[in-house]
This record gives sequence, C-alpha cells and structure tokens, in this order.
Amino acid sequence: MGNLNKALGFYEEENKLFKELYLAYPNNVEFKNSLAISFQYLGYMQTSLGNLEKSLEFYEQHNNLEKQLYEAYPNNVEYKNNFAVSFQFLGITQTSLGNLDKALGFYEEFNKLEKQLYGAYPNNISFKSSFGWSIQFLGITHNSLGNIDKSLGYFEEMNKLLMNFGQLFQIM
Repeated sequence: MGNLNKALGFYEEENKLFKELYLAYPNNVEFKNSLAISFQYLGYMQTSLGNLEKSLEFYEQHNNLEKQLYEAYPNNVEYKNNFAVSFQFLGITQTSLGNLDKALGFYEEFNKLEKQLYGAYPNNISFKSSFGWSIQFLGITHNSLGNIDKSLGYFEEMNKLLMNFGQLFQIM
C-alpha cells in the first residue's frame, strides 16, 4: 500500500521478537535463520526509504548470521544460498553508495557461491538464475570501473548461460 514507515515498524517488531527467541534458545537454528532473514528485510526497507548507511548495517548483520549458519551447516543448501544472497545485497548497497571496489568483492563472493550451487544443481532454475545475476553484477561493475575486457568476458559468459537457459525450457 506504499506505507513504508508502517511496514518498517512491522519488520522492526519481527526482528525484535526473533532476537528474543534466538537469545532465549541460541541452539535453535531456525530462530537464528529467521533472525538473519529479518535483518535482510530491515536492510531492504531502509534501502527503500533511502537510508543506505543504515541498510548496510542490517545487511552486514544478515551476512554475519548467514556466514555462521553456513559454516556450521556447510551441506545445507538453503543456508549456502542465503549466504550467497547476503553478498548480493551488500554489493548492491555498496554500488549505490558509490563504493564499486567494495561492491566488486561482494559480487565475487556472490558469484563464487552461486556458481558452486548451480554446478551442484544444474537443473535448479533458481540457482541458475542467481548465478546469472551474479555474472551480470560482475560485468556491470567491471564496466563501471573501466575494466572493459573483464566486463566483456562476463557478458559473454552471461550470454552462454542465457542460451543454455532457453535450452532448459525446451526440454521441459
């Protein structure tokens, strides 16, 4: 309905409740995962409100918790993907703040994890799409930094992936 401040209030309340649950039950992995995701939503809301520095703080907390979950459960595909996505949000925010070198580092981490997920699950459309996004972010960022040859390489890789994507739909 467009009332971002009201939505932010609900996300803040959600975050508060998940913090309380996680602190009361620190061994409950789902509470920790939910807390991590609540930080992602707070970051998203702050971005929507134009508060990039504040959103960056929330995305850093999101990334930290997702890292803990991924390291504790490295075979959990959901946690690995959530960890990858946390780098995407950090990269987007750093790009918006004009910190392209920092953004590039986050996009490289996003790409590395999504490439692993796509390699392990090549028929998973979500992982293939996220891998594609990671390539695109790398290409755009290298282009913005003036690294045209690297940028072109990523766009060529993206083109191959898209051609492959079409073949996947023909099979279905």
